[in-house]
Amino acid sequence: MLMVSMSRKIASHYVLSLCGLMLFGTSPEAQALPKMPFFGKKKEDSGPPRMPDHLLNNEDEEESEAARTLKPGTSSTESEESSGDEKSKSDEKPLAKDMIEGDEEAPLSEEEQPADSEERSRRLPGEKADRSVLEENKELELPEQRKAESVDPRRHYLLAKDLLHQKQYKACLTEVNKALALNPHYWDAMYVGCLSLQLQERNDEAIRKYRKLVKYKPDMTEAHVNLGVLLKKTGELDEAESEYKKAIEINYYKVDPHYNLANLLIEKGDLEGALGELKACVKLAPRNAWVHNNLGVIYQKRNYLEEAEEQFKKAIKLEPANRTFEQNLKSVQAQLKKKDVGA
Repeated sequence: MLMVSMSRKIASHYVLSLCGLMLFGTSPEAQALPKMPFFGKKKEDSGPPRMPDHLLNNEDEEESEAARTLKPGTSSTESEESSGDEKSKSDEKPLAKDMIEGDEEAPLSEEEQPADSEERSRRLPGEKADRSVLEENKELELPEQRKAESVDPRRHYLLAKDLLHQKQYKACLTEVNKALALNPHYWDAMYVGCLSLQLQERNDEAIRKYRKLVKYKPDMTEAHVNLGVLLKKTGELDEAESEYKKAIEINYYKVDPHYNLANLLIEKGDLEGALGELKACVKLAPRNAWVHNNLGVIYQKRNYLEEAEEQFKKAIKLEPANRTFEQNLKSVQAQLKKKDVGA
């Protein structure tokens, strides 16, 4: 009995073990486990596709930045998984913001454009801005303005006149030459240059320039008068007289040519001609003291002593501190006394 029961137990145990082998054998289908969500380390080619940077808004950038950092309360497993994600992304091309911090350059967004982005947008392709001008806050000139200034001789002429009044004759001649280089027929500028030479007592040069000027501009009264003054200094009295007469023909109502011609005629001994010119000066400039003085000299030479005394007194009245007038008056008064005594 005992043996029979033992054999039955062994047989049942064998049957159970055989059934277990049939249920948990080495068949692939028997070993396959049900599919579970993947939370482990991602593969290199896994992960959601990246959106283009220009399509991401600020909120997406903030979420992506937050997703790359470990939030409080996350487990170490999730931290390892996120570190695995960062390792897999290290092979990918970095964003434009990361490239700015490195050696490479990247296009900036509209918010990150520099202050001169408006100036850069107006620039032609390939054109470079003059940074030195921009940094020094200098006013940029248009090419048309620079061209207008460079071809305007009047600017140099006005500057030459100012320099002449300041007695900066060398600088004056420089500006005159610039004006004449732009306009060779700028007669006023040429006259300023001649006058500058005359004031420097460069008489020979001034005479040549004045002669050239009156040749091309024969109606310039001042040029004829100044040329006559220089010619008188050099002893060319006849030519000087001719220049004064030309100036009178051009403008009879100008005092200077009459006055200079009268003095020249006095020097040449033509008192009658000088008297006529001085009378014209008295009509044109009755308050000119020297005109009255010179008229008194002619009267004195012609022995018209009373008339000479009257003219000297007028001159002294106009210029009381002039010693020349006082000496002339004393001289003619002394002659009058001798005349009275002789009579």
